[in-house]
Amino acid sequence: MPELNPLHEIESKTLINDNEMAALSAVEDYWTETRMSNATPLPFDVEEAVAALAEADFQPEGDAAQMPPLMPDEEVGTASEPDLENPLSYNTALVPNRAILPYCTVGKLFMTFDGSNYVGTAWTIAEKAVFTAGHCIFERSGGGWADSVLFVPQYHQGTMPRGRWAATRLHSLRGWTEQRDFKYDMGVFEVDRLIRPSTGSLGWMANYPPNQGPYASIGYPAASPFDGQEMWQSVGAYINGSNPIQMHNNMTGGCSGGPWSVTRNGMPFANGLNSFRYNSNPSTMFSPYFGQGFLNLFNLVKDVR
Repeated sequence: MPELNPLHEIESKTLINDNEMAALSAVEDYWTETRMSNATPLPFDVEEAVAALAEADFQPEGDAAQMPPLMPDEEVGTASEPDLENPLSYNTALVPNRAILPYCTVGKLFMTFDGSNYVGTAWTIAEKAVFTAGHCIFERSGGGWADSVLFVPQYHQGTMPRGRWAATRLHSLRGWTEQRDFKYDMGVFEVDRLIRPSTGSLGWMANYPPNQGPYASIGYPAASPFDGQEMWQSVGAYINGSNPIQMHNNMTGGCSGGPWSVTRNGMPFANGLNSFRYNSNPSTMFSPYFGQGFLNLFNLVKDVR
């Protein structure tokens, strides 16, 4: 059994206490249509010197584990396994049906850092919890923890077909909050009421060998040439790496936190997320490895009701 890694420990921030209706209303009132449409993507491209913190040899962090996706209360269909004709490239296209798995679990994320409004991507992972990149909820250069965090599943051109959920508690790994090490760029947040019945929850795989592609990376890219108003996916092959792992993918800022979905036995499982790309290589996306850190975050929120 690998030694315990203190950077896999969790740090948290409470934004809204239970049944604090005034605070919930304040979040929803804050995110007007104008603020949502004018919010900008978080910084996404990084210099090699910054991302070099993330380079590490692959080491298994425990037994392989997985959880299948869960349907919303109203059963939905499941997308077929994405096709990738050229394993050395990628295929980026609009998501044609946001109401089926895995897309029904994905939404646009709105958050403030130091008084500025930003957008990212996240997905439902448990009955009352949503997963994203660590930098979508904690960014040291933005003053630390995010404020006024709002999740809008299946967002589309300003419409909110499944409503919107305010984040109440934020959680990330010490490796991210203390070190800003991209190996730990993961976060999860609890929301004000049950969400899985409305969206379903995406399955996940952890502690598997790093090469699980091809991946369907899903998100709301908002930096040019995208505009953040629609859900996209970039289907690309695994390239190399272990922590972080790399895939072919040309989505831009705003897709941060969106899942890398893989298909097993006809069902979708998250096995990575949109974390960062190098300035010099806009067609390669990086993700932290889903190992013990991922499991610690999931186990923290899996039974929250």
